[in-house]
Amino acid sequence: MELTFVRAFDEEAGEYDRVFGRNAVGLLFRHVVQERLRALFPPGARVIDLGCGTGEDAAFLASRGVSVHGLDVSEVMLEEARAKAAARGVARADLLVFARRPAEDVAELGTGFDGAYSNFGALNCCDLPRVGEGLAHAVRPGGRVLLSFLGAWPLPALLERALTGKGDFRGRNDPRLGGTQVPARYPSPAEARRLLGSGFGWSGLFGLGVLMPGPAHAEWACRNPQTFGVLAALEGIVRAFPGLRALGDHYVLEGVRM
Repeated sequence: MELTFVRAFDEEAGEYDRVFGRNAVGLLFRHVVQERLRALFPPGARVIDLGCGTGEDAAFLASRGVSVHGLDVSEVMLEEARAKAAARGVARADLLVFARRPAEDVAELGTGFDGAYSNFGALNCCDLPRVGEGLAHAVRPGGRVLLSFLGAWPLPALLERALTGKGDFRGRNDPRLGGTQVPARYPSPAEARRLLGSGFGWSGLFGLGVLMPGPAHAEWACRNPQTFGVLAALEGIVRAFPGLRALGDHYVLEGVRM
């Protein structure tokens, strides 16, 4: 199972930036998360990127003087990340380190990190109690964490199902990545907080894709730019509203190491 899991991410790596780099919805989601990362981690901070993929967020932070240790199970993804870092002029050992390692082994990095983050649902494929235990070891007290999860019940999908009878919900079948099914869980925010353990105090929650369809509907966004813009503006207002923030294509937990 582990070899199949890793192979799926290896197969996706070569196309990920090419496809996602022109995905209007995905780019908006990334911008929202990166703005929060910018606020949480000042220049000089040492942070961990869990499931760093091709290193987009790591390179973003490194360009602002944040030192990032990126972890991923796919060596092919990491090769893309290293090439990106070199192209952007941030391939320095004091700024970026990429290692082939599952998120569950984060404790092996040592202690004293100023924070950690994970973007675009890498943690849906992880053993969250082990990740939480490892993060509690690696991140210093007072350090910040920002963790993104794929949501099980995106509101746009619920509305599509109610109005047209089409579409399906996550959790009924494992997602496909690089042509391979990848085991995944879709915990609620409350369940994710519980599974991550008592080492963190949780201070924030917001959704991505609460009003607009998720990245899988990028063609719709391109065909309907005005509607996309209106929904994006409205979502910026309501993404943190109770009752809505857990109903995104993704949701993001923010917390502090106790």
